[in-house]
Amino acid sequence: MIKSMTGFGKGESKSKFGMFTVEIRAVNHRYFDLSAKLPNGLMLLEDRIKELLRKDIKRGKVNFFLSHRSPEKECDVVAFDKQAADKYYKILNEIKKRLDIKEEIKLSHILSFSDVIIREQRDMDIEAMWPCVKEAVIKAVCDCDKMREREGRALYKDFCARIDEIKGCIEEISGLAPGVVAEYKRKLDSRIKDIVKTKDIDEARLETEIALFAKQCDVTEEITRSRSHLEGMRKILESGEEAGRKQDFILQELNREINTLGAKANDIKIAKIVINIKSELEKMREQAQNVE
Repeated sequence: MIKSMTGFGKGESKSKFGMFTVEIRAVNHRYFDLSAKLPNGLMLLEDRIKELLRKDIKRGKVNFFLSHRSPEKECDVVAFDKQAADKYYKILNEIKKRLDIKEEIKLSHILSFSDVIIREQRDMDIEAMWPCVKEAVIKAVCDCDKMREREGRALYKDFCARIDEIKGCIEEISGLAPGVVAEYKRKLDSRIKDIVKTKDIDEARLETEIALFAKQCDVTEEITRSRSHLEGMRKILESGEEAGRKQDFILQELNREINTLGAKANDIKIAKIVINIKSELEKMREQAQNVE
């Protein structure tokens, strides 16, 4: 069954190192494109996380967020940089005098500088933490996959309905095509005979030329190839493999066959059916942009 490229998943894991929370947001994209945000101490895990994600997510723009909350009994070291605070206070006073500002310098002004209060994070043992991080990632991927599969089932039903609609249109054209060719040949034959009836022309050669010209209006090959493409599309939908790129290719080929068919048939009834088919193909093309 096909999957949508759109999904959201969340996973958590808890250990002696604290709580790890992973969020995954995926949207459609031509290729696999990962944007990861990790705590500073865990940045070296990005390649492992990417490898883990690619096992389930083959295509799409993936936004990955990992947050870590240390155990309550472990506190980061917090320090006050007195020299930085004195320096900022002095600078603010100089600015105040130069610009003749009456407002008093407040504590909030000093604390707005990030290096006045320093928070020193403890060293992280990423090798020891990795199993816990991995657990949270796998949970988030599974959660995201559920949503992608749910949307995939809806896309599958929509594609199948449109394939059936197009198949019905092709069968309708198949029923009309022989009559169109025969009628075209009859009219062409009648017109040419009216023109040349007063002249000495090889009628056998004329019949051959008319038959060859009428054959150019035959859409049997286009109908056969269109049926084949529709069958290929259905097989891709049911294969359970990555389908998006293959769908794009088949839809391009199918659209080409339908365009040729409409041009060759040169019949008002078939032209109306071709318009309906092209409308369905365009809707399928839009839907295919969100298939993995």
